[in-house]
Parts: sequence; C-alpha cells; structure tokens
Amino acid sequence: MSAGFARFGPGPRYTIPEGGFCISSFTILRKRGKVLLVKPNRHEKWLQEWAPDLGIYEGERLEKQLRSWRFPSTYVKQGEAPDDALRRVVRDQLDVKAYAVTSSRFYNFYDPSTFFPGKMHWDYCFVYGISAPGEVHSKPWFSAVEYVQVSKLRPEDFGSAQGDLAKAFRLM
Repeated sequence: MSAGFARFGPGPRYTIPEGGFCISSFTILRKRGKVLLVKPNRHEKWLQEWAPDLGIYEGERLEKQLRSWRFPSTYVKQGEAPDDALRRVVRDQLDVKAYAVTSSRFYNFYDPSTFFPGKMHWDYCFVYGISAPGEVHSKPWFSAVEYVQVSKLRPEDFGSAQGDLAKAFRLM
C-alpha cells in the first residue's frame, strides 16, 4: 500500500490497509478502583452482534479467546456512529438502563496484522468512560463479569489484543 491518508474509497485512488481496518467502541466502567471486564461465553450474540472476529478462531485459539478478559465493546456497524455503538454495548451487552458518559477518548493503532503476516492493520478505538448506578449482572453471553484491578493483569490475559488497549488507556 502506498503512503496515504485516512480516506477510503474505490481503488486505485484510495485503499484500505491490506491487513484490514476496524472501528470499535469500548466501555470503561469503574468501581472502587477496579474496571469492569468480561469473558465471552459461546453465544451467538458475540458472532452476530459484538465480535464477529471470534468466528475466525478455531480450536485452542478460540478457547483462549473465551478464557480471556475483554472490555465491554463492539465493532461499529457500517453507517453507525460510535456513540450509538456505545449505547448497544451498555443496553444489549451489559443490560444497563441508565448511565452517563464521564469521558471519551480516541485511539488509533497501525500495527502488523496477526492474521495477514507482512500486512498492516488499522484500528480506530472510541473509548468511553461511563458511570452507572446499580450492579452489572452476568448474562448468558458471558462466562464471567467482574470488576478487576487491571494493573495486576498482563497484556496476554486479554483477548483480541485488548491488553495493548489497556496499556494505551493507562490502566496497566
């Protein structure tokens, strides 16, 4: 790929990085110095609604993803605003009825792709700090929902490179 600006469209004038391009919304919910993290369960909601990339994993790689922590998050759908993706995470994933956005930040990463060796992948990450009254309870799509002291985790304790995000969010 030739050096280009973050403008995408029909080739050859504009291109998408050969290793792919993702846009995601992440939720940071804190309580007593800890951050809410989840572990996905084998549930169609992950593949259909929030993390369709889990479908590319097989065998032990899939099992590792299912055992790994992640922030409540989702990919932004085509035509969807990142704020609307946040609402889907809070409403559909966490089943939280009332919340307030306390902060928002944007991060982007341009790194070697783990799925396309020798190719670069670009991630746009919209990160929202939120506050919410009450508790978040486990749902069938989670194997675990916990407030965790993220600084005590290692990047490899996270799935889908979210450990790198935890470092970028200055949580580790």
